[in-house]
Amino acid sequence: MSKRVLVTILLVVIMAAPLSANVMAQDEYAGYIRYPITVEPEHLDWFTQTTIATGTIIRNIFEGLASYNQFTGEIEPALAESWDISENEEGHQVYTFHLREGVMFHDVAGLDYGEEGRAVTAEDIRWSYLRAMSGDEEISTRAPDLAAILGAKEFTAGETDDVPGLVIVDDKTFQITLETPDRLFLINGTVGVVPSELFDQLGEAAFNTPVGTGPYQFVEWLPENRIVLAKNPDYWNPELPKNEGILYTNYGDANTALLDYREDNLDFLFAFPSGQRQAIIDEFGDEFNEVPGLHIRYWGFQFDNEFVANNPLVRQAFSHTLDRVTAWDIFAEGARFPATLGMLPPAMPAATPATIYEYDLDKAAALLEEAGFPGGEGLPVIKIYLYEPIADEAQVVLWQQALESLGVVVEFVVEGGSTYWDSIEQPEVFIYQTGWAAGLIDPSDVFDYLVLDGADNGHYERDDLDELLQQARAEFDPAVREELYQQVHDAVMADAAFIPSAYSKNSWLQKPWVNGFEPGGGGTYTANLANVVLDR
Repeated sequence: MSKRVLVTILLVVIMAAPLSANVMAQDEYAGYIRYPITVEPEHLDWFTQTTIATGTIIRNIFEGLASYNQFTGEIEPALAESWDISENEEGHQVYTFHLREGVMFHDVAGLDYGEEGRAVTAEDIRWSYLRAMSGDEEISTRAPDLAAILGAKEFTAGETDDVPGLVIVDDKTFQITLETPDRLFLINGTVGVVPSELFDQLGEAAFNTPVGTGPYQFVEWLPENRIVLAKNPDYWNPELPKNEGILYTNYGDANTALLDYREDNLDFLFAFPSGQRQAIIDEFGDEFNEVPGLHIRYWGFQFDNEFVANNPLVRQAFSHTLDRVTAWDIFAEGARFPATLGMLPPAMPAATPATIYEYDLDKAAALLEEAGFPGGEGLPVIKIYLYEPIADEAQVVLWQQALESLGVVVEFVVEGGSTYWDSIEQPEVFIYQTGWAAGLIDPSDVFDYLVLDGADNGHYERDDLDELLQQARAEFDPAVREELYQQVHDAVMADAAFIPSAYSKNSWLQKPWVNGFEPGGGGTYTANLANVVLDR
């Protein structure tokens, strides 16, 4: 057992100015990836993670039974070194996972493992799945991914305390039985595994003290300052990671990070200051990288708001008022592709819906008049919530001008990450600003999270679309599946459930001494940092 890395559990929130890497003790972080972040994670809990800010950190800490290779599309072993797929007497699909020997949980202060450390067992797998299936979203937001497991829906609904589809065969063998076929189960149905005693021993501190089995283990989190992950000395793959750790520095704004990148105190730059994109490309030349992404930036309608839910013509009118092309191609200097189609990134099947909302103020005015609000007369004040880190985007100003030109009175509310995601679910909200990053070139990775069972913050839900999405989830014929997703996409756009704004480009700067950094379409944060080699 290697020397343990002790974790400081932060009992007091320390509010400090971000430390520039050039004033840190360089020797202390020699061999660490110096990674800038500009948005603070809300927490570091795998079970309730829904944002990129949190996912950027914890994807390096936690592992499931299997992993998805975003480049080959293959399912690869992780905590399970192999698995068998069979069918039982009831015709259910059964996965039998054979766990790796000697996989150890990260050691942290406050957890009593004993002298020999703590190996992963099938009981930890079962415990983690049960927690992930909780119907309480303060405990887990992952239940929809696991609904195909036999007994999962009843457990999530609180109707039973057991899940017959989860069976411990022995300490190193675990079975999962599916009630219905799920072609994506090995991708979306694997759970980040934690020690079963984690929450009992750490209590509330466990939400910000991540303990997993991944290539990196948590060292410290100084809020609004830095997060440090160190190389896991006991990782089951002795060839990884290829660096000593990750130093995430929270700069709060892109300008400060750019200054440190210029001084060679950062290995990457992921966020470009507004209005400087082309200048940065010109300045850094070969250090600039760009690939198409799978992220969709959009405006969501809050369907718990009665006015929003009962006025589809108003939603359609507003959809015609967003000048995406001017916002993204001109003012944002091509930072994103204008979302002139629909809610699916263009690389996905069924990406072109039957209804498209081009920028057209005359159509918008006609729809408002048809809805009974000529010139905006009679409309309530439209309260639009903006996420602080992206609230100054050009699309906001352009949209405000367009709406006000039609007589629409707009009130913007800007909030940070600590309150924003709770606030936008309240019924007084009309519209909110957000985005979604898919990890697969598959419509399920958008619609299953934004439409199915009203999963998005705006709670847009239709039984007929839920049925189509469930059919598509179980459909193995690509042509049939694409037609099902096409029906969903057409319906969502005709209903103006969301206003698509932009599709992503993954753009970043990378120092010449960095090798092995390869992001997938889901975003730069999806790169496997364990493969990064630093030759500085």
